[in-house]
Amino acid sequence: MKLQNSRLSRRLNIVWLLLWLLSASSMTIAGEWDQVTTALQDGKANAVRSLPSQERTILQATVALKTDKPDQALMLLASAKHAKDPLVDLLEAEAHRQQAIHAMQQAGGLKKQEKLLASADLNDGLGEADARLRAFMDRLNKQAGDPVDILMPGPNVASVFMFDKARNRMFVYEPTRNGGLKQITDEYVVTGTVIGDKQRRDDGRTPHGVYRFVKKLQGKNLESRYGPVAFPIDYPNELDAFHKKDGSGIWLHGYPLDVSRRPPQDTRGCFSLSNDRLLTMAEHVKLGHSWVIVGENFVFDQSNRKNQLLSSVKRDIEAWRRDWVRLDTEAYLSHYHRKFRSGKRDLAAWKRYKRRVNANKSFVEVGFANMTLIHDPNTWPEGEVVVAEFDQSYRSSNYADKGRKRIYLARANADQSWKILLEESLKQ
Repeated sequence: MKLQNSRLSRRLNIVWLLLWLLSASSMTIAGEWDQVTTALQDGKANAVRSLPSQERTILQATVALKTDKPDQALMLLASAKHAKDPLVDLLEAEAHRQQAIHAMQQAGGLKKQEKLLASADLNDGLGEADARLRAFMDRLNKQAGDPVDILMPGPNVASVFMFDKARNRMFVYEPTRNGGLKQITDEYVVTGTVIGDKQRRDDGRTPHGVYRFVKKLQGKNLESRYGPVAFPIDYPNELDAFHKKDGSGIWLHGYPLDVSRRPPQDTRGCFSLSNDRLLTMAEHVKLGHSWVIVGENFVFDQSNRKNQLLSSVKRDIEAWRRDWVRLDTEAYLSHYHRKFRSGKRDLAAWKRYKRRVNANKSFVEVGFANMTLIHDPNTWPEGEVVVAEFDQSYRSSNYADKGRKRIYLARANADQSWKILLEESLKQ
């Protein structure tokens, strides 16, 4: 009997704990909506003062709908009708849908009609409103400041465009003279219709990885459905090819000329901005010198993690260079990943090549300059990855050379050292 009472007591405690957690969660959500509503109403926060009036109204109406206040949403949207904004029309339709459900609930006996209304899905159209609201809440809470993944932009980095597919956000940063980063923008962006990392041609996905803008298309070279200008990236890169990902034609482009709003997932794998914002951001694109980072749920404002990443990568690159200069061939080769490739050489071929080359040298000098280090926010089969790009000067007893080099370093976890997975020489 005591055992049964004990079990019953434990079960009741678990039930009460679950009820408490659910209650606390709902109070937290309600508190967040109250905070957002107050901020949008009083207009004192910096995140609100920078909003155009139309955007502010849309955000207020979105919060009203999320808190089941369709009448309030319709009152707000009435002042925004003059702009002929399709997002306003969608929000208005959702408000009328909620009103109709409320009316049927009050009338009673209309369960079938109520279910039909409840199943009417406007989420595709309202996804932009949700994405904009999440972005505003981040800014209100002063999130999305210093990105962890931009570890060390070199002097030839003009800008870094970060596309967060989970948030449907584009962040753009430019390096400052003191080695910091200046945020240029944080705004809504449209990505591929299919969730996940691109694997195959025409799979509708936007690729994850670290890239560069490499071309500019406009005028007769660009169809009107892509807006006024487009910037292709260098997908697939060496890491993509290594993992047998294919496809091409991943661009930052605009909207069709007769379209002013698009849902969050609405391209065949590209990034799409509204045309006016695209033209403004085009001024920050420098071909070959504007980096692109694509992933989900980027991490911001974690200086300890960023510093640990940066110091570990710099340490292991320097250890590689030091063993190279010492002509300690076996120690030098220990810095390469077991899956390493450079061109047609795998690790076994690379070891044979380097042992043969180093055997004929009495000294080696190696220097790195103008280095850029970018952490890939995505997890690859080899673990986490960092892209390093730098000018390399090489001089030995029988050969000298200078050039630009890119290496991809990987490690399975934070307890391991970084190993060189891929190495490529770049055209100057």
